[in-house]
Amino acid sequence: MASEVDVQSDVTMTDGIGARTLHLKLLRKQWQILTLQILATVALIAMYLEVVSTYVVGSIDHTMLFDSIELLIGDQLPLGDWLTGEGRDGLSRFFVPLILGMSIGGGMAFLAFQTPQMQQRIKLGFIITLIVMLVGRLILSWLAGMLFSFDLRLPNDSELQTLQWPLLMIMSIIILFIYLLPVIMGTRGIWGLSRRSVAWAIGFTLIFLGIHAILTFPLIKGQLGSYGAQFITLESQVGSPTIGLLGFKLVTQEQFNLIAIAILIMVFQESSYGVIRYLEYAYRLPESCKRDPEYVRQMDNMLNGHLRHTIGFLGLTAIATMVALGFHSVLLEIVSNTTGSQWAGQVSESIELTLTYGMVISALMFLSLMAVMRFFIPWQRVWGLIQSRLPSNETAQESGKDLIKIDA
Repeated sequence: MASEVDVQSDVTMTDGIGARTLHLKLLRKQWQILTLQILATVALIAMYLEVVSTYVVGSIDHTMLFDSIELLIGDQLPLGDWLTGEGRDGLSRFFVPLILGMSIGGGMAFLAFQTPQMQQRIKLGFIITLIVMLVGRLILSWLAGMLFSFDLRLPNDSELQTLQWPLLMIMSIIILFIYLLPVIMGTRGIWGLSRRSVAWAIGFTLIFLGIHAILTFPLIKGQLGSYGAQFITLESQVGSPTIGLLGFKLVTQEQFNLIAIAILIMVFQESSYGVIRYLEYAYRLPESCKRDPEYVRQMDNMLNGHLRHTIGFLGLTAIATMVALGFHSVLLEIVSNTTGSQWAGQVSESIELTLTYGMVISALMFLSLMAVMRFFIPWQRVWGLIQSRLPSNETAQESGKDLIKIDA
């Protein structure tokens, strides 16, 4: 996608003074596209910090690994504490590395829009710099030693010691890169218009959550001994809800963190993929369509609709998830307030509703109620009435039909 954008960037942008077109150089600066990219970036950062604060900080974060390595080698790692976050508490350990990861991802995105020749030069310069940093001092000191002593020999211990600093530096960077991989690849995917990088960011996050869940399973965690004790685990018995809506306590803080991670992943995915999808569609339009004011207006309607749906639907998804998980609390509260009997208190103390699979029971009750209400409330008609009240709805529908015909 980046190469396609670059190829088309030299096309004339206007037919007249101030005329808008759908050429990519102009479309990428449109406020809806920039809003989606900024929204995806904010969601990526919030998702990363939420995962880190829930599972990593104080458990398996990079500063603890760096401390263990420094104790093992008996020396300080080349990366400074101000960069790695050592000596700080909580999320502050990740603030500077987060900025570093976004800078690397932004640089990779910028590189993706350069010409192939420029990309090759930058990559070659990086490889040469890496080689010089790794073995440059060793080769210079070794050759100088043989030249002045007129002796052909292998490098001695003092000369081999020059490899310690670059090797430790590369190892530290690799460790930091692994921790920052979702941020680096996500930033590159958003601003470099790369589906593969976005998929890498989401996939790595989900893989980490899956591996963490497996390692914290009681049987496996017990086999890990002291190493397993460091993992942060979610309690198998759910506590009292503390977060809710309209006076009803629905979910605990741990459950809210998990919901936030899921919603932020969806916002990041929908926003970043949306930008790539619309720009690819605009690139494939015929030249006459790119200059047609009707198509410009249609693209505006599509982008505005995507923004509304991203914020509206995912917000409703978060609320519906909270209600589904805490639906039994709502029912018990209603029964307790209306009947005043001891039934609600006895059921609320049931062990089934305090275990994690009790949340599944609660969610099934909520879904069952929604399925029953479908026979009494015409949801499609209600939603159609809401859509008819939205501005430019008729134009957006017609635009979508026309664009589908052209695409076909």
